Amino acid sequence: MKYKVLILIFFLCNILYSQTEKDSLLKKDIITLVEEIEFMYGYDQTLREYTIFKTFDKSETNRIENLSDSLRLVEVKKRSFKSDSIKNLIWKKYINPMDAEHTKRMIEITKKYGFPSVKRIKKFYNKDFIDPEFNPLIIFIHSPKKYWKELKILMLKEYKNGNINQCQYGYTLWQFTGRKNFQPMLDNGFEMVEENGKTTIKSTCD
Repeated sequence: MKYKVLILIFFLCNILYSQTEKDSLLKKDIITLVEEIEFMYGYDQTLREYTIFKTFDKSETNRIENLSDSLRLVEVKKRSFKSDSIKNLIWKKYINPMDAEHTKRMIEITKKYGFPSVKRIKKFYNKDFIDPEFNPLIIFIHSPKKYWKELKILMLKEYKNGNINQCQYGYTLWQFTGRKNFQPMLDNGFEMVEENGKTTIKSTCD
């Protein structure tokens, strides 16, 4: 019994030391990392927005997104591509290949520093983000299917290490299991809520 307790203590101490070391590395390289991740996030969002709104003007995309549902649909339809071939080209040549590159890079970053969630970044970074909606998790959410098996293992480890919360883990698990149903989220911090006759899924995490 004592032997098992000693093994457990050793295991926990090793995890704590590893996490402390990763926090130190994150603090040391925080400026460079934030600039790199902001670029990857910006590329991800800007190209996807272009396929919907057909503009790189952020003020314009924000304006459209703030419209009512009916007006937004009208605006998006008005801006739609005349030919699907161009839209398909953008996905094939510019979005999908870079999703793979960004996923590989974020895996490298996570293994070295621990997952750089917004909450962790803000411990060491006191500047405003370029995009107020900046969220590194989106890079993994848009990861190609071939990385899902590895990411399920990696993000479970990051959840156990406290680098992401339960809801963030549940959301990534939902993605990495093909979004077939909401059970991975409902098992990890989300709940179904009835509001105004509609059923929605909501986070219970802070």
